[in-house]
Amino acid sequence: MRNFNEKKLVSKLDKILKKEFGTNLAFHEFSAGYGIADLVFAHNFSFSKRNIKRTPLTDFNSLNIFLALEENKIYNVLEIASIFPHLNERELKTQIRNLVSFGYLEKNGDEFRKIVDINSLSPIQKIIAIEVKLSDHKSGLIQARRYQYFADESYLAILKEAEKNIDIEEFNRHNIGLILFDNKTNTIKIKYPQSNNDICDNSVSIFAKEMMMSQYLVS
Repeated sequence: MRNFNEKKLVSKLDKILKKEFGTNLAFHEFSAGYGIADLVFAHNFSFSKRNIKRTPLTDFNSLNIFLALEENKIYNVLEIASIFPHLNERELKTQIRNLVSFGYLEKNGDEFRKIVDINSLSPIQKIIAIEVKLSDHKSGLIQARRYQYFADESYLAILKEAEKNIDIEEFNRHNIGLILFDNKTNTIKIKYPQSNNDICDNSVSIFAKEMMMSQYLVS
């Protein structure tokens, strides 16, 4: 136990939770702009790399432009600029050029049209994020709450012996799940979040999925 640390716990949980969540896709130290999660899983992910026919959108501005444009509607640069006044002209044109280059927008003269179905943007349907601690449940809870902005479910994973110090009602209030790991038996006990995560931001969640897909394609 003396040599057991968070890194080893992460490694053990990776193997166990892949089976629990029905996925072969997990990431260590993953960030979508709201802290760095020790483990992130693509729940029920069964795609292979050859099934993915597009370049993931890993620039948040490009993604937001894509999400804001209506399908089957024609736009010019000025109309797109009016939706994103915080972007200067050079930055806006760069983002539009990238969207055209990656096959998300069709260019016809000075006009643009979205040509990718938003429903096919990612094969990842659900994100599960986990903060891993040996015993510090208070800081673990704070970190796990940050992940709620991009993850459908957020958990703290901690050693089972630390359970006696945890106020489970506090976890319930914040809708954070709890994973208790027994180091003697290499088994887990899961207390799931009490309800759907209403804090999750759609564009941030899609961005996280795009980042996951990008890392998956180069792995």
